[in-house]
Amino acid sequence: MQFMSQTDAQVSGFDPRRRAWLAGLIAAPLLPWAERAMAAAPTRVYGANPVVSYLLAALAPETFLGWNFPPPPQSRGYFSDAVLAKPVIGGFFGQGKSPNVEVLLSTRPELAIVSGAAAVGTQVSEVQLKKLGIAVKNLSLDKVADYPAAIETLGQWLGITARVQPAADLCRRLLAQLNSLPMPQPAPVIYYAEQANGLATECPGSFHAEVLDLLHATNPMQCPGGKTDGFGMVRISLETLYQMNPQWVLTQEPQAVHAFERDARYANLAAVKNKQILLAPQVPFRWIDRPPSFMRILAAFWLYDRVYPGHHRFDLARITKEFMRAFFNVSMSDDALSAMLNPLSGGMSAGQAATE
Repeated sequence: MQFMSQTDAQVSGFDPRRRAWLAGLIAAPLLPWAERAMAAAPTRVYGANPVVSYLLAALAPETFLGWNFPPPPQSRGYFSDAVLAKPVIGGFFGQGKSPNVEVLLSTRPELAIVSGAAAVGTQVSEVQLKKLGIAVKNLSLDKVADYPAAIETLGQWLGITARVQPAADLCRRLLAQLNSLPMPQPAPVIYYAEQANGLATECPGSFHAEVLDLLHATNPMQCPGGKTDGFGMVRISLETLYQMNPQWVLTQEPQAVHAFERDARYANLAAVKNKQILLAPQVPFRWIDRPPSFMRILAAFWLYDRVYPGHHRFDLARITKEFMRAFFNVSMSDDALSAMLNPLSGGMSAGQAATE
């Protein structure tokens, strides 16, 4: 779906005066409040995709204008009530999705930020936003290794360098630590299962499954031409899954865990026989993907800890507490931490157990 056709559809239900008002805003070379923002650090910022939005909501909540989709309920206690109450604006993140123009313009954005690691290319979203007269900047976030510099850049743009520097420093240190970890050979074969039945996955090299690359794990999926479009989530058959016969299954879908553990069709898979089914943490939002956020850094340590138990090379609990403090200004109780790191164990909500 093209952006302007969706805009026309959104406008079609307006009265004539509202249509004229919106048309005038779209035709304007630059919105007045955006023009003022060029001379000073912006205070009203729109994240054009979830990769940017989650970063803004965590590190610069006072500038954050709204969500690309409703925030998950388990994020309560990590984002403030005021941030969680921000409007759902929409964004550019694949399958024809684009912002609700009326809602976006009603928030009076001074700056829109686009980035990589999203299904919609930065050029597409940048062009469409500029058509609305909104100032746009591109934050380089194509891969996990970009986060330290990207956080510093964001701090410079928003005039909050000192505040975000601890998060940037922590990411840089953790990535260096991750790169120094021994990666046993042969590499573990890990199937990344998506959708409720587990019969969708990502091609090797997809940013949706970059956590596998961080562990030098083998992604058994074979894709014609080596990759698919940015949205990913490639559907496969049960026969194809058996041909892969992975050692481990990693998923973010609780329903998929139940399918692998209880559906007799999966019983002869090596990962099922050996009870090596992993549900990634979900609090305050998914750690691995959708959106592929800064939480992937922590996800890599969590996955290493699960695939190589008893390694004694780092303290996952300490790293997690430090990470949550740097990004969310949250001090975690031991119970909250346990619930967060072991989503299959049940127990209290990690959001309820966190304290600010």
